[in-house]
Amino acid sequence: MHSRLEPVTSLSVSTDGRYVISVHEDSRLVLWNLEKREREVLSESANLYSAYFIDESDAFLWQGLDNIVRVQRVTGEVIEAFEHFPTYGHVMDSTLSNYLASDIDWNIFHGHGEAMRPVMQDGISPSFQGSGKILKITLSEEGRKFVSAGLGDRESLSIEEVAAVAPERRFSNYTGVTLWDLDTFQPIAMLPGNSYKVDATISPDGQWAVSGDENTLGFFWNTDIPEIRHRMADYLSGVLLEDLPDGLETDEYWDKSGLIPVPESSRPDKWGNIRSLTTPTTIAIAFINGSEEFLRIGYAHDDGEGMSRTYAALFEAGNPWPQAYLDLGRNPFPSVNNYSRNLSIDSAPEANLLVTGQAFDGGINVYRYDPDARTLTKEWVGR
Repeated sequence: MHSRLEPVTSLSVSTDGRYVISVHEDSRLVLWNLEKREREVLSESANLYSAYFIDESDAFLWQGLDNIVRVQRVTGEVIEAFEHFPTYGHVMDSTLSNYLASDIDWNIFHGHGEAMRPVMQDGISPSFQGSGKILKITLSEEGRKFVSAGLGDRESLSIEEVAAVAPERRFSNYTGVTLWDLDTFQPIAMLPGNSYKVDATISPDGQWAVSGDENTLGFFWNTDIPEIRHRMADYLSGVLLEDLPDGLETDEYWDKSGLIPVPESSRPDKWGNIRSLTTPTTIAIAFINGSEEFLRIGYAHDDGEGMSRTYAALFEAGNPWPQAYLDLGRNPFPSVNNYSRNLSIDSAPEANLLVTGQAFDGGINVYRYDPDARTLTKEWVGR
């Protein structure tokens, strides 16, 4: 009989969709075998934010409370181990030669030991402590780029105006969405527009950077021309048209041509109204069908009885319009209720797999996307 797990703080899915590695609030490290539908506790002293599967590999990263980072296969073999500062999110490429980690102050470093060098070190604010979320790092090995995102900035200075490494600075210019070169570890461009807590990712092929935030704003960029920003549609209002003159009617500022019907509550509220889905704050962005389609995940729907429901909006890369609304369900409720757990949601795009933690329990929810039918089915609830 398995002992009860505390909620997931970080998880990662293997590229082939066969395994999930997770760390929980009680510091337990758990390996989930999705084919056999079973789990194994590997450690009871893991860093909460250190679960990460290496791309195209059966190896994953995790850090113990002894500050030792281990590169470990699902068979249990430890390939490499090294001492490091306590990580608040880290990644490694498939060559095992490029290791990136963020500290509590949202600084990013490459390498470890004597070879460790700062990539982004330009202030101590914003930070994990101040924002309550991770500075998320996402790699595209194919595109030789990576994206970082923490606290959005509607407008920001350019990389030509401010250096990414300036330890004397107190307030960082790089904690919004930033595009980086995976070979030089230099910034390519800041990608402004979001506000407050922001999640962002890069497509597996490196062609698209996509973001969403707690202020309901969503953007995307072609990484070859990052100076051009594209808006994602608000689910009810459409795409905000920029650079129009003042004095127009409100509706004239919005393009609604590509909107689709939004989910509605199944029963009236106490005033007798049937409510439509409001644009949710974005907890996570995850590619779900290679580099072609992604999910914008949050919650903001009331079923008429004061109960929130969870939907993922499906988008095509490069297209501002939502293509479908996919119900994640609420039994058990997925981990979309807290920005400090934004690493508790991950996908395996080539396997069409999405995995989330659970909001109030310690298990995982496993969903499979059908790209032909554009449906999302919950395959398994692991406990």
